[in-house]
Amino acid sequence: MKNRVNLYHSSFHPKLQLLTLSSVVVSWVFVALFCSLLYFYIETEQQALKAEIAVLETERRQQQLLINELNSVLENMKVDPKLLKEVEEKQQLIRLKERVLNQLAGQENLKSIGFSKLMLDLASRNQGGLWLTHINLNGGSVMLKGVATDSAFVPKWIGSLGQTDYFKGQEFSDTRLYRDSEEQLNFVISTNK
Repeated sequence: MKNRVNLYHSSFHPKLQLLTLSSVVVSWVFVALFCSLLYFYIETEQQALKAEIAVLETERRQQQLLINELNSVLENMKVDPKLLKEVEEKQQLIRLKERVLNQLAGQENLKSIGFSKLMLDLASRNQGGLWLTHINLNGGSVMLKGVATDSAFVPKWIGSLGQTDYFKGQEFSDTRLYRDSEEQLNFVISTNK
């Protein structure tokens, strides 16, 4: 009769696998080959970076020399009074030309408004006891001369002119009232743009 039963069969036992010399040598050769390839790759990359750094350093030195030369030239450079005077003359000429251009543009605007518009606005604001004897339209300025029977008519008439399209927003710069030798009340009103 058996009193012991072996349930741990030999197929379940761990098997001893020893490294053989050939497998170790092959693995070391692969490791050495991999390390040497990695070393050569890193070395070539490092050489390329060193060469690029050397080129950049050379360019930096050349640019620094150029900057130093330009700075020394700039420090030694003096303002030429002739050129300065010429620049001022050119700027003054430009300002004059711009002023002429602006005046011409203003005259174009006045041409578009037209003389007929002025006459229509004057006719629409007819004031009894007041009549015009002279109208002078010169570019942007208008001068009106006339006669009134009473001095109170002139401010009323000027107020009504301010509501017309032609005179809206304009200010009269000169107003004169005087009596002539025949005792007529004369007035002169002018605008200057």
